[in-house]
Amino acid sequence: MKQRRSLHTRMISALAGSIAVVWLASGAVAFWLDTVGHLWGVWLVLGATLTIVARALAERWLRANVQRPLAEIEAVLSALSLGLQRELARFSAAELDDIARAIERVADRITTIEESVEHLQKVRSQFLANVSHELRTPLFAMGGYLETLLNGALEDPTVARTFLEKAHANLERLSTLLADLIEIARIESGEMRMSFRYFDVAELARSVAHQFEQQAQQQSVRLEVVAPAEQLAYGDRDRIGQVLANLLSNAIKYNVPGGSVTLTVERENGRVLLSVADTGIGIAPEHQSRVFERFYRTDTARSRSVGGSGLGLAIVKHILEAHNAPFELHSEVGNGTTIRFWLKS
Repeated sequence: MKQRRSLHTRMISALAGSIAVVWLASGAVAFWLDTVGHLWGVWLVLGATLTIVARALAERWLRANVQRPLAEIEAVLSALSLGLQRELARFSAAELDDIARAIERVADRITTIEESVEHLQKVRSQFLANVSHELRTPLFAMGGYLETLLNGALEDPTVARTFLEKAHANLERLSTLLADLIEIARIESGEMRMSFRYFDVAELARSVAHQFEQQAQQQSVRLEVVAPAEQLAYGDRDRIGQVLANLLSNAIKYNVPGGSVTLTVERENGRVLLSVADTGIGIAPEHQSRVFERFYRTDTARSRSVGGSGLGLAIVKHILEAHNAPFELHSEVGNGTTIRFWLKS
């Protein structure tokens, strides 16, 4: 500290001396210029006086504006250093190691969060790309059919009816897509409120299956419900009905002519087990872990031909997770698929 103060003092003295030299030089120059009046004595006295005054003022200014702020900064830094040393002295080496590891864990967590944010941004971009594609496809198809009709196809009743039916099918597909988008947005944002209560899930299964009897007949698929007369389960009746509807719809659409779909309700280990099994085309092992993702399709061409929004199983997943209901998928290519889930009883 004394050495630093001495340094400050030497700096101030040097600066003040420099100013004095400047003043002396000015007096000498003035004396040299005054060759007519011979007032060299006055200039000498004036130069010396001004030199003394200037040096005093310079030292005062430098102390106030340089030395004092430097001293204050040095004092603060010294206090911080001393305080940090005192705080660190309170901890043992083992505790300091624990702190260091904790800091490393926080850094790793921050890195993980950054990676998660990047992943979410990619998922968001992919989702928007998928939505725009799914919306464009039926719109362009409808536009093509309607344009053909306007260009003269209306004159042929058979062609006109065919094109109108195709346009109507694409309109229904678009309507289903928008409804599913709204539904999944409500679920993921937490806006959808579940109404949990006990209800007869066996009766619900029969009711939902009845809605798909005509679709099953059109595709030559046998639809069967295996359920007791009554079976109570705890959950949101409407949402579980939506789960069953999505599962039955997929089981029928991705089936084969002469195939079957079986909806089963039974008790298992104190819970209610519901399963939808089909004898359809099945799902390859590499796709099974991703079929519950939004817009994921194992066979894009077939999916577009049978319709659907590509959001059905994603909605199923979100609803079952909201019920804390475990679910599983078993599938074999060529032998069909079974999806099971369990509800509280």
